[in-house]
Amino acid sequence: MQHTGALAVWALCLIQLAFGQTIDDGGITVDATSGTVAPAVEEVAPDSAASGVEYLDYETAQLTPDVVANLTSHDLTDVELFDFGDEDAAAVASRKRATNYGQPDCKTFPGDLSWPSTIHWKLLNILTGGALIKAVPTAAPCYKSWPQYNAVTCDDITAKWTSPKFQLSQPVGIDFPLFEGVSCMPPTVAPPNSNCTLGGTPSYVVKVRNVAQIQLAVNFARNLNLRLNVKNKGHDFNAKSTGAGSLSVWTNFLQDIQYLGPSYSKDGHKGPAFKVGAGVEVMQMYEAADALNLVVVGGIGRTVGLGGGYIAGGGHSPLMSTYGLGADQVLSMEVVLPNGRFVSVDEKSYPDLFFALRGGGGGTYGIVTSLVIRAYPKTPVTTLTYTFGTGPNITNSTFWQGMDVIWSSFPRLADTELYAYWSIGCASGGSECSFSMGPQWANNMSTSQLKAQYEPVFAQLADLDIAVSNVTYIEYDGLKNAFDHTLPANTESVGGFTFHTASRLFPRANWEDPAKLKKQSAAIHDAIMQTGYMIGYNFKSGTNPAVNQKNAVNPAWRNTLCHGMFGAAWNLDSTPTEIAAANKRLVEIVQPLRDVSPGAGAYMNEADINEPDWQQSFYGSFYDRLYGLKQRYDPWGLLYADTAVGSEDWYITDQIDYFPTQNGRLCRK
Repeated sequence: MQHTGALAVWALCLIQLAFGQTIDDGGITVDATSGTVAPAVEEVAPDSAASGVEYLDYETAQLTPDVVANLTSHDLTDVELFDFGDEDAAAVASRKRATNYGQPDCKTFPGDLSWPSTIHWKLLNILTGGALIKAVPTAAPCYKSWPQYNAVTCDDITAKWTSPKFQLSQPVGIDFPLFEGVSCMPPTVAPPNSNCTLGGTPSYVVKVRNVAQIQLAVNFARNLNLRLNVKNKGHDFNAKSTGAGSLSVWTNFLQDIQYLGPSYSKDGHKGPAFKVGAGVEVMQMYEAADALNLVVVGGIGRTVGLGGGYIAGGGHSPLMSTYGLGADQVLSMEVVLPNGRFVSVDEKSYPDLFFALRGGGGGTYGIVTSLVIRAYPKTPVTTLTYTFGTGPNITNSTFWQGMDVIWSSFPRLADTELYAYWSIGCASGGSECSFSMGPQWANNMSTSQLKAQYEPVFAQLADLDIAVSNVTYIEYDGLKNAFDHTLPANTESVGGFTFHTASRLFPRANWEDPAKLKKQSAAIHDAIMQTGYMIGYNFKSGTNPAVNQKNAVNPAWRNTLCHGMFGAAWNLDSTPTEIAAANKRLVEIVQPLRDVSPGAGAYMNEADINEPDWQQSFYGSFYDRLYGLKQRYDPWGLLYADTAVGSEDWYITDQIDYFPTQNGRLCRK
């Protein structure tokens, strides 16, 4: 009979709703409260990790079969909601879940008959040791319709709204609210809304402090057919870390860092390494490594979670030209699987999962709690910044000739292991343009060495009578200080919703054929004329034979010389229809860039949610393999994120083409 398992759990919950939760205490039935039921956790030995690396402190607190059995033996009501999912994929695939009358293929949603009662949420809170938070919009204190209304608090929220540190500290805060649905913004940040709703944000959040809490949330959501999402820092451009009616697992506070010594040995690696909590931020990791005269591969966003979407998506870095991508640095991981089990994942224990978790996308195959990453000896860093642009002595035509000089320099500079972060901006219909290098990173290179690399570039620009301004070389003792000075904290601004980004990876092959390079340059020019800007990176293409690159990173990365980002923008008072039109136009603007780079792709962490054929663009030739692994490890479809592997099997209700949001019910196609 179809739906038997799901209906049994659903019916049992409704029956027991009338009576509440109880537990047998020495033969006496008592109410299940925080006073009668301890958190569902077993402390395991730190050295019991299958990875061979001791668990971090918060990883020793686990939900084990013995814990569930103990709760069962004491007749805890609804304990079956926390059972592990030990069905195989075939068994799960043979039936569909029922969530409510008339919508058998949707995740349970607030208002449904099968939505967990207050009593059930209370039980989850008890078993997690008080970790459950009933979600409230971050800006709710700005609205009289919410009991949290407080004008002083609202002023404080408004002042901090664009700070990533503030957003990551909030249970449902995310950096880019556009595709959440812009459901509740501070009135002075956006046009005042008639009301403030949860919209595309979770209904409940588990503020994770240990592994058991993740396992309990996973089992609870899976057994009740709830939508589950994972939020680390909430940095994703496309709202992957949020979702209406969901239970959110918030891993921000898993911030332990353990140095494993200078000679850690694992699967061919022998050298310095760290075990890092999933919630450790890039800047925290840079500081920890620098204190030991080491460096690690990390991004240029200081508040990005190293073990979250950064590594899951590949992870470009100022050090990638030397050491490879972020995903290439991982030696092992600790992971909560969709079945609720906590496992150590590496090349030997779970080789296919180890492959997928390194570059195959976040919020898809499991929830990472920590990872072991390589570290490298600290080396000096020299940076270079400079600008040039149109003006009285530089025509628009001359400016673009200067850009041809810059484009042509990319292969040679990348081959010397440089990493460039730059931008082009054009205004007044494209007649006023400027280029800003900010900065060029040179790992283990002196000022004189970097100057030698740039002499040909500046000479060619001089031949065009282009005066380069603000040329500045600075030497630093290492990555951390270079990063701190060049990309200070106040340069990061989030919380806006009047823009949207698309990107493209440009292959080295386009530089090896003059005709292809000419077409590519023309396509980039045309895109900038229409969008007004480009943010770009030049690097060696993420290859390092000394590390294990048998991972799910989009193969396009291995042949890429430039990663470019373009955008669409609109007014604060633009309607959803107008925003959708701007997003559609961005897809059209970027299409010629796709045409000049066939078979390449886009960086999923900085890409367009409306990317055509996103499976190929974000995952390349690995997609079919990853899809199979998704079905194997998550046959329930527990973990969902837009453009994540397997997301094409689902849809969110009440959507506008080209303006998808998380503000709807998640249903299976």
